[in-house]
Amino acid sequence: MKLSGVRVVDLSQFMPGPMLASNLADHGADVIKVEPLTGDAARGSLESDSEFFVALNRGKRSIALDLKHPDGLAVALRLIDEADIVIESSRPGVAARLGIGYDAVSRTNPRLVYCSLTAFGQTGPLSHMPAHDPVIQALAGTLPRDERGAPVTSGASLAALAGSLTALSAVLMALLHARETGRGDFVDISLYDAALTAQPHLTGRALNPVEGDAVETAHGGNAIALLAAYRTADSQWLCLGGRELDFATNLLTPLGRPDLIAVAVGAAGEAQADLRTFLTQVFLTRTLGEWLAWFEGRRVSVAPVLSLREALAHPHTHARQMVKVDAAGRQHGASAIRFRRDPAQPALSIPAIGEHTAEILNTLGYGPEHIAALGSSGAIRAQNATAKA
Repeated sequence: MKLSGVRVVDLSQFMPGPMLASNLADHGADVIKVEPLTGDAARGSLESDSEFFVALNRGKRSIALDLKHPDGLAVALRLIDEADIVIESSRPGVAARLGIGYDAVSRTNPRLVYCSLTAFGQTGPLSHMPAHDPVIQALAGTLPRDERGAPVTSGASLAALAGSLTALSAVLMALLHARETGRGDFVDISLYDAALTAQPHLTGRALNPVEGDAVETAHGGNAIALLAAYRTADSQWLCLGGRELDFATNLLTPLGRPDLIAVAVGAAGEAQADLRTFLTQVFLTRTLGEWLAWFEGRRVSVAPVLSLREALAHPHTHARQMVKVDAAGRQHGASAIRFRRDPAQPALSIPAIGEHTAEILNTLGYGPEHIAALGSSGAIRAQNATAKA
C-alpha cells in the first residue's frame, strides 16, 4: 500500500486527528495510538467502545501512557524519535508543557512531520477558545441560513471534516518534502481556517462586496429555491440540486410556470418567495415515488432525501464498495480514497485500551521486567486483550 513503512504516532482524540490517522492507517501506515490510562474520551466507557470511536480508530495499535509520569513521557519520546508523523490535538501550548511539543522533539528527529489540529490554530485571539463544530462554523460564516435568515446548525461536523482532510493533504506534502530533504515541518491546522476556505464560490464576493449583494444570507436553507428540499404528499422529502437555466426550464415549463424561470436563475432570498411557495404547493400534490417517476428523462437535478442508514444501503454505495464487513459481521465505512494500484486495505480490528503496550515496548527494546516495573509505577497500562471486532 502507498504508506507501508510510514510510522505515525497519534496523540489526538475525538474526531479530526483520529480521522486523519485513520485515513493514513487505511493506506498502510503503522499508526500507534497513544492514549491516557483511562483511554480516549471518545471510547465512551471502559466496557464498550462507542460507534464514534470505532469509526475513527480501526487498524491502529494502542499504547496507554501517563504522559505526566517521567517514565511514560520517556516512552512517548522514544516513539516520537522513530516516527515519521505525529498528530496531536491539545490546546495550544499543552504539548510543549508536557515535553512533546514540536520544538523539543524535532531536535532529535529533524525529519518529523508534526501536525497540530485545533479549533482556531496556534496563534490569534481565539487560539485558546474551546469550541465544537457549530461554534467554529458560526464564527467562520459557514452555518447555513433558512429562507428567513435564521442560522441552521448542521448535523454533520463540517469544520472537523474540512480540517481533517486539509491536514491529510498538508501532512502528505510535508512527508514528501521530508523524504526528499531530510527536514520535516510543523503543520498548524485550524478547523476555523479550513471552514473559512470551504466556500470558495462565495469567498470572493464576500471579500469584494457589491452593493445589494446578498451573499451572506444566500447560501443555505431555502434561500435558493432550486437548491432546496420540499415535502411530498406522503411526508417524504425531495431535494432539487441545480439552478442553471436548463434545469429551471426543464422543471418549470412542464409544471406550467415558465414565467418563474427568470426568478429561479435570478437573485436568491426574498426575490424567490413566489417560486418557493409554488414549489412547496406543487410537490405536495404527489408522493415521492410519483414525483421521481415524473422526473425520469426530464434532465433536472433532483433526488430523494435519504437518511444515513438508507444512504448506506443504497445500491450505488455498495457498487462503490463503501461498506466493509469484518470477520464478526460488523459493518464499517470504507475509505473514500481510491487508487487503481495499491488500494486501501483497512484493518477492521478495534484496539482495546493499551492492547499493544507490551508489544510496542518490546520493539523499543524494553524487556519483560522493565515493562512490569512501568506498569507497577503507573506510567503505562498494558494488557493481553485481543483486538475487538
